[in-house]
Amino acid sequence: MTDERDLEIDDLINNLDNDYYTAHPTTDSAHVKDQKSRDLNRLVRLWIAERTCPDILPYAHDLLDTIVDRIREQVEFIEVNTVSGDASGSAKLNLLLVETELERVKFLVRGYLRARIHKIEKYYMHVVSNAGVQARLSQSELRYTKRRANQLKRYYDLRFLSSLPPSLQRLDDTAGGLQMVDAPDLDEAVFIRVLHDVPGEIDLGNGDKIELRKGNIYVLSYMVVRRHIADGDVQLV
Repeated sequence: MTDERDLEIDDLINNLDNDYYTAHPTTDSAHVKDQKSRDLNRLVRLWIAERTCPDILPYAHDLLDTIVDRIREQVEFIEVNTVSGDASGSAKLNLLLVETELERVKFLVRGYLRARIHKIEKYYMHVVSNAGVQARLSQSELRYTKRRANQLKRYYDLRFLSSLPPSLQRLDDTAGGLQMVDAPDLDEAVFIRVLHDVPGEIDLGNGDKIELRKGNIYVLSYMVVRRHIADGDVQLV
């Protein structure tokens, strides 16, 4: 008889997956597990892209909704099995592995959202004055941005703007060629990996051209490759 202490980590992970899908039946658990792995990999790539991209990328609505639902299910699974009082060592270790995996997923979600909030706070005036950027935000992010803009406007009015002439009270003034609204520098250099060959040559904007070939890594202006990132031909690294 095999001692529980001799179980391999892979066996324990398989056991916890089996326990989870016993508590949450599904007609295709293997497919679901594969999908969970793909979703987590996609979340990691989105987090990296958000951290390295100078602009605010479109919010991944469907992916985040799916992952948040899974987090709720795992929390419920942990609570139910903790209350059940199963004292076996294997069951406790399974729960520990579930909790560890849960914290890893939550860390990735928080990292992704914090990367976005950092840019939203930095460019909040640009966001509130640009409908195209607003379309890339979640509803929660958009409410947060508008609330922050209103709070800062009231604060600046209280501190100094109200004492200035009306013509100088706007925070988005562009008079005299002076741009008061901070916006992302779309010419900032980014690292990219080419996922699919891009047809033709890419104009670098300085008279030079380059071919983007699958598997290669380049350092290029974000503006040059922005369309190909959106198309999924290249990814930020």
